[in-house]
Amino acid sequence: MDTEEVEPDAGRKRGYGTISGAMAIEDPEPTSCMPMLRAWPKSTFLIIVNEFCERFSYYGMRSVLTLYLINILKYSANTATILYHSFNVLCYGSPMIGSIIADGYIGKFWTIFFISIFYACGQIALAVASTFGPTSSLHPWLDLLGLFVIGMGTGGIKPCVSAFGGDQFKQHYLLMISIYFSVFYFTINAGSTISSFISPIMRSQPCLGHDSCYPLSFGIPAILMIVAVGIFMLGSPLYKKVPPKENTIFRVLAAIRRSLGNKLRGKKKRDHWLDHYFDTHDCETDPHCREAKGKCVQVRFIDDVKQLVRISVIMLPLPFFWTLYDQQGSRWVIQAVAMDSRISDGFSLLPDQMSTLNALLIMIFIPIFQGLIYPGVERMGIRCTPLRKMVAGVFLAAVSFVICGFVQIAVNRTLPDIPGSSQAFVSVVNAYPSGTCDFEVNLPDFSSQVVPANSSLIDNELEKTKQLYRLHVGSGMTANFQFARAASSSNCTIDPFTVAATLKGGKSYMVTLLPGGRSLIREASWDKPQEGQGQFALGVNMAVPCARFEQLNGTSCSASSFNGSFALCRYDKECDPQKHDWYYAWKSSDDKAVKRLDVQNGSPAFALDYLDIKPGTYKLYLVNYLKDYSGDHTPRKSEIQTLSLDVYVQVNRMGGVYTLTVTDQDDLEGSPLIATLHTIVPENHMNILWQVPQYFVITAAEILFSITGLEFAYSQSSPSLKAVVTAMWLFTQALGDAVIIVIDELDLFQNLAVEFFVYSGILFVVVVVLLLLSIFYYEYKEVMVETDGGSVKVALENSGYVDDEGTTKL
Repeated sequence: MDTEEVEPDAGRKRGYGTISGAMAIEDPEPTSCMPMLRAWPKSTFLIIVNEFCERFSYYGMRSVLTLYLINILKYSANTATILYHSFNVLCYGSPMIGSIIADGYIGKFWTIFFISIFYACGQIALAVASTFGPTSSLHPWLDLLGLFVIGMGTGGIKPCVSAFGGDQFKQHYLLMISIYFSVFYFTINAGSTISSFISPIMRSQPCLGHDSCYPLSFGIPAILMIVAVGIFMLGSPLYKKVPPKENTIFRVLAAIRRSLGNKLRGKKKRDHWLDHYFDTHDCETDPHCREAKGKCVQVRFIDDVKQLVRISVIMLPLPFFWTLYDQQGSRWVIQAVAMDSRISDGFSLLPDQMSTLNALLIMIFIPIFQGLIYPGVERMGIRCTPLRKMVAGVFLAAVSFVICGFVQIAVNRTLPDIPGSSQAFVSVVNAYPSGTCDFEVNLPDFSSQVVPANSSLIDNELEKTKQLYRLHVGSGMTANFQFARAASSSNCTIDPFTVAATLKGGKSYMVTLLPGGRSLIREASWDKPQEGQGQFALGVNMAVPCARFEQLNGTSCSASSFNGSFALCRYDKECDPQKHDWYYAWKSSDDKAVKRLDVQNGSPAFALDYLDIKPGTYKLYLVNYLKDYSGDHTPRKSEIQTLSLDVYVQVNRMGGVYTLTVTDQDDLEGSPLIATLHTIVPENHMNILWQVPQYFVITAAEILFSITGLEFAYSQSSPSLKAVVTAMWLFTQALGDAVIIVIDELDLFQNLAVEFFVYSGILFVVVVVLLLLSIFYYEYKEVMVETDGGSVKVALENSGYVDDEGTTKL
């Protein structure tokens, strides 16, 4: 055949047309319950159970991943966000690889089996890595290797599992296939709902000597993934295994490359640039046309590619929806950590449990939207076309981030300022008992301030106070704070004195005034607890003579550092190290060390680093460990000695940072102890339930966009290109996460609220772009379904489709 004579319509002129949807089908699809149940492929139940286990495994691991990156691998919030979304890019970028392997080489069944084993190995690697302490040399390399394998595994099977289930049905059983996909989607959300709720609870339990149990949160998903592989293989004799054919993705790319090459080299005009494919096409040498025996099948294929291109253009702005949606697992969790998670006195929601609300609402919303909202809108005369639903979904996602931004503004009111690299922040703590000595503080270039007894300088936006000293120190400087008794303390006998504080950039400090004219300076922590367990942070200044502790620990006052240990125990419980919710210890050998401080005009003091503690009332003890414990081993109650210091600490709110100063009246042995508790950073004041509206709106957006979009992409593509379109749809999510990574790497925002508003603004622009594409570019097309009797033209079940000659936009 002369290639110059091939017309794009040649296939249709030769009879490669379609048969009307009214054509009789030899094996009609059952439409009632019992016949449908009898005809239902039983093997699909194993596929659904396998999907439940796999989704439980994936979401159980992912729900705690952000906090694991922050608290165990010690990444900053920004770096943890980048790593979390890099993992998502891998999960949604690798489906293309799975599709190529399944369609072109070993088929869906063996692809699912082999990649699932690979996937399970990644889960095992992550679970093993989490059993080691934060200082282990295995971190972060084994963790990142595990995440890489998991990302490749879950992405590799993603385009295969649902399609493999669809392969078990006869192609013209459209209703049954639709029901199967609804059950399949419900199963995904059931698995994610249960695991997203349970996994944070497992994470919050102490184990292996740690306050958190990530090995349990990662280990259970690993076991579930192994179970998933076993369940899937049980159905091997029952499955309908479609053999692999030519890889469609490569065929599409080859057709596009040839069309573009012919267009650039040739002078002939065509109605569509893809029609230039036929400039060099010869049916006599083309293997596909030769197999069809007289039909130019490439005409039909090029028409399918044209439709693929139209769908691709619609998909161009869609990644930005995922840019916002996927931040539920990163930025929204970080926001929740800075909120008050108490629902009642006896019940709290963990920050990483909030994502459970999304999965739960999906299962509630699906029947509401299908049974009430869509029919109601139709009765109002507004057609619910797929693209209209998607535009509405993108709009709602933007609205959810507006809500999130306003919530963050309120959260920011209790977040501390962090000094810049050339700044130092200084607070003054007056540890004198109430009613004794109030002090006036003077520092050159600053207004004088009065610090009453038993109080401290604090920044608290809730109370509109901004009292911290903010000094520009460059690489370092010494600041001389001058103290004199205030006019309100006429009975105070302390003479004026000066405290010289050596300050470095990027640090925060506390100058603590002790009874008897003594003072000490220590580096302070402005960091709120990040573990997401509803804790507050407490540091202790132990400014008492060293000799008080010799009776228990045998320490020497001349030692350069104190080698003993302190612990807080519940005031109404016994001190038992194995009761992790009752016992919080500072040990010289761990990262919460007891350190020596020099005291001006007094004996040395000991600084106990900041420790994250759950709200309650505690008593301070000196502890002597009867054995030398190292690693993660936790001693039993019988293996410690305790000495009560009769000092009590009561904090009932979460998220605050406090300093407890324990001293005595005159720095003399036998004088009574004085304990004062001072707030450094205010507690979390916004309840976590304020996140519910943004989850409500983003879930409605997901129903409108995600479910409809997948249906739109799948139904508007030809049967031969459905795998390609499905992989493209998943790839839009990978691109969305890549956008987050780029923005975070650029470090454009210092205020999280501003970042949320910028994201919402970008998505409002996407709404306009998608709306214009829907109106002026895209036209709905009919779908061809192959049956034993030929090709059947089927209209989509939405009012955006007009049969035969008519087309409908938007």
